[in-house]
Amino acid sequence: MRSTKGLPLALAPALALVGLMPLTASLTGCALTEDDVVNPREPMSADALPLGAERGPVKRTLSAEETRDQFRDLSAEDYVVKKGDTLWSIANHFLKDPYYWPEIWYANSEIANPHRIYPGDRIQIVFVGDRPRLSVGLRPHIRYESLPPAVTAVPLDLVRPFLTHDQVMNEDEFEAAPYILANREGSIHASSGDTAYVRPPLDGSQQRFAVVEQGEALVDGRTDEHLGYRAIFKGEANVVETGDPTTVKLEDTVREVNEGDRLVEMTEEAFDRDVTPQIPAFPIDATIILLPDAITQVGSQQVVVIDRGSESGVTAGDLLQISKRGRVVEDRFAERDTGEDGREATHGPAVLLPDHPIGTAMVFRAYDRVSYALVIKATQPVHEGDLAQTPVQGSRL
Repeated sequence: MRSTKGLPLALAPALALVGLMPLTASLTGCALTEDDVVNPREPMSADALPLGAERGPVKRTLSAEETRDQFRDLSAEDYVVKKGDTLWSIANHFLKDPYYWPEIWYANSEIANPHRIYPGDRIQIVFVGDRPRLSVGLRPHIRYESLPPAVTAVPLDLVRPFLTHDQVMNEDEFEAAPYILANREGSIHASSGDTAYVRPPLDGSQQRFAVVEQGEALVDGRTDEHLGYRAIFKGEANVVETGDPTTVKLEDTVREVNEGDRLVEMTEEAFDRDVTPQIPAFPIDATIILLPDAITQVGSQQVVVIDRGSESGVTAGDLLQISKRGRVVEDRFAERDTGEDGREATHGPAVLLPDHPIGTAMVFRAYDRVSYALVIKATQPVHEGDLAQTPVQGSRL
């Protein structure tokens, strides 16, 4: 609740009149919340999920008419794939709603690896029976000798730091990890090329570690349950000499290394290049709980953390609709309730306005209880507290 404590008494009603503060806040001392509303948020229903969802129990495939309706222009010319394209950007070129890419893509049996798309490929509209589909045209045989990197679902350069460096750990894991005791120079900070000392001593079975610091606590957006901590990558530490303490040399630092920072195993790139965007065929109802390395907001091509992970069925490739929560407002025009004492309520009922979609995110790494996702489209700035959910039937930005 947002308190009005500190506002001059005469100023609070004035702010309410000009819309700078909810009227109920000026009268009761706190703003209305979703707990006060007469129309509480309904749990997500499977009936609202989109047709043709690829992962999970598919409701049904699109009809021929529904498929045709998904195309921007059935007479559109072929599209030549360029370096830097993603599956989403290509889908958005042809389709009104790129969510339906998996349903409309046609795997041409005459082409090796028809689900892989490469720069130089021609994407074309083809008819399979009475249904328009998207497919890659025949490739010259010479291209098989030296194919460029395939187009991926997300730009890997943008998400690679979160795949190979950042991790999610619990408090016990942090406490158990070896730590930087000091550096050779005795300075406050250390960086690439500096020598540091680590305890408890390392046994030498592993030579290369990531240096991380304990970052923000990750908390469930609805229940406030603690989900872990973000482990923020600072650089690499390579073992020079075992012993107590163990001597390490710092390399490739991206932040200053401090005493107390922890050493953890380097993780391999946890993203399959062949992952394709997919619509989860069951409700995922998550909240954005962290904007890594951002202050207040993010936009397209930036990373968010959501409070649902593999334990909730989330997996890499899942497309989620980002929505702004509906505000809670007072209905000043409705009849006011009368209490048991016969007195009329001081304000009208609280009403929850509908959520409204502002973007799309694609999960690229799922931990047990949280996931990292890339915002691939945003019509407004994205903030912590915004919703990340399975897109519902008929939703379109």
